[in-house]
Amino acid sequence: MNVQNVVDGNKKRYEGQGKKIDEALEHYQQYGPALNAWNTFAPEVEVDRLECLAEREMLEPGNEDDEDIPDYQVNNDKRGVLPRTDASVLSPDFVRKMYQSLNETQASIFYSVHDWCLKRVWVHNLELFYYFLSGGAGCGKSHVIKCIYQEATRILRELPRFRDQADMSQPAVLLNAFTGTAAFNISGKTLHSMLKLPRSLKPLYQGLGNALDEVRASLSYADIIISKELFAYIHWRFQQIKGNRKPFGGISVLAVGDFYQLPPLGKAKPLCVYEDNKFDLWRDYFEIVNLTEIMRQKADQAFAELLNRLRVKQKQDPLSDKDRQLLTQAVAGIQDCPADRLHIYATNKDVDLHKAQTVATLHKDFVNTDAHNYRKDPRSGCMMIMPERIQGSKRYLPDNIMAAQGVRIMLIRNLDVEDGIVNGTFGTISHIVMSEDGLPYAKLIGLQLDNPTAGQRFRKKLLGPSDTLVYIERSEENLSCKKGVVRRQFPIKLAFACTALKVQGMTMTSAVVCLKRVFEPGMAYVALSRTTSLQGLTITDFEEKKIYADPGIMTALENMNHASFQSARPLLTLFKSVDLPPETLTVIHHNTQGLPSHIVDLKVHHELRHADVLCLTKTHLSGSSVSPTFHLEGYNMFTRSRQLSNNTCVDMARKDGGGVAVYCRGNVQAKCD
Repeated sequence: MNVQNVVDGNKKRYEGQGKKIDEALEHYQQYGPALNAWNTFAPEVEVDRLECLAEREMLEPGNEDDEDIPDYQVNNDKRGVLPRTDASVLSPDFVRKMYQSLNETQASIFYSVHDWCLKRVWVHNLELFYYFLSGGAGCGKSHVIKCIYQEATRILRELPRFRDQADMSQPAVLLNAFTGTAAFNISGKTLHSMLKLPRSLKPLYQGLGNALDEVRASLSYADIIISKELFAYIHWRFQQIKGNRKPFGGISVLAVGDFYQLPPLGKAKPLCVYEDNKFDLWRDYFEIVNLTEIMRQKADQAFAELLNRLRVKQKQDPLSDKDRQLLTQAVAGIQDCPADRLHIYATNKDVDLHKAQTVATLHKDFVNTDAHNYRKDPRSGCMMIMPERIQGSKRYLPDNIMAAQGVRIMLIRNLDVEDGIVNGTFGTISHIVMSEDGLPYAKLIGLQLDNPTAGQRFRKKLLGPSDTLVYIERSEENLSCKKGVVRRQFPIKLAFACTALKVQGMTMTSAVVCLKRVFEPGMAYVALSRTTSLQGLTITDFEEKKIYADPGIMTALENMNHASFQSARPLLTLFKSVDLPPETLTVIHHNTQGLPSHIVDLKVHHELRHADVLCLTKTHLSGSSVSPTFHLEGYNMFTRSRQLSNNTCVDMARKDGGGVAVYCRGNVQAKCD
């Protein structure tokens, strides 16, 4: 066959419209881009786009991947444009039990947001709120978020119906967190995937560009954003999405976190610490709500109170004799610590050393799982595996994994945030599925996750030999250190030990904490507060001077304005602000709308239980006798049903409902005629 014919055939087959593309490119270079007719109808969008392009930071070739933080990975799932923005639906009974478990401070902010949402439905121009919900580790911040999300979503979903807006499916509340683990804890999404944030949040601000309309469509009905940490980049993003210059685009914000825990990465100062040369939204807008009752260690009250003191301890302050004695009970030598218990260190160097020693001691039958690196063959265009090994940095998928049954691991990528398969999830290797062609090649790894609620949906998506395990396959990502190279490897690493940074936000029954190389404020406190009791905590290399907080944070939080809940919780505000005389008699009236269905709510209500005399209407009780279920501890109960009250009026007595009840505190003398 003529060589020229082969060349011409290949050009026609592979080049396609190459000549026309070259002509179009030449025309573009000579006359500029074609006029977009859409700019005539929406010129402000084009202005925003051009401003973003003009202000965008120029990147040097090869520096695009300077920061590769796994928690910030954007969801690359191609099945939809954006991840789902609504949290999982909970049953009404479960939600109600969540509300009933709120303590006094938690309930105050819950009802404050609840009242705001009701007003938001009926009043268009309502003043926005900016709350910062703070508190130590285990104070139930995630629990409050879930309660507020459920109630606010239920109420604000009425907005489209009252505003003649047709789409009822859009979320009225956005539930977001900074990391995958935090997002799963609150049944939310990561901020980076929701708002299409870049990996690096360094100035200058990078606009959404062509993705603006699709993100704007998803967030068009948003009224509140709930997040673990807040920073100015989100303020600019919401301004762009909502198309205005109001703070956060005119969205109310409930920020949740604890500045006493680990500070931001690098040299950045926490949001609450004011800096003259930095753009600051925090000082001007946010009011603090501080949770003080620890829920995680509720069964170990002494340990809970100890953690509250350690949270704010300054470096120069010595521990009290009582606190030192409590912590000393948990101190042990490293040789006395169970090898299979999670060890928490300050540095990655100590983590790697412990993992290597533990694996060699506990496990013998390993499957050496090397990373597979691929590069496109210029002749065939196919991706070919590279024979030579490539040494990658820690931000890449690992070069090698020593996998074996029983080995403790931790996920290092966000595979499915909604299902809890996120960076920081712990588990144990229970099964390794080898390649079917007889080669020593691991095809799937089956994991038994520590969190039983994680992986419920994921295990159905990728089935292995057993449906009880979560099976993962190799992930794929580019290696920026080698141009054109793609790495395929399981997104896990050995997890007999990890740093204090990685365990932030986690709860466990037992752990070993080493204080040897603690180098930052809050680091020791984060590590020590992970366990649910002092009995499950073991401390090595104990040094009390390693436990300290940032003094700048204490000053900043003390200077913040405190949120007032007077309108939502008037009685609690009154009792806390005024010293009432001992002879004061507090009488409260409340419409129960059915005591049988609300007796549990009544027993846990923080305001009604302040009453000396509690008068209830519409109890819906019948008959003359009352079940002990309706009695309140410390009160005498007097009731009267509608039937007994209207024995002379037959028609009224036959109607359901009605009825009254009066609860009188035991020290109040009362009788019923």
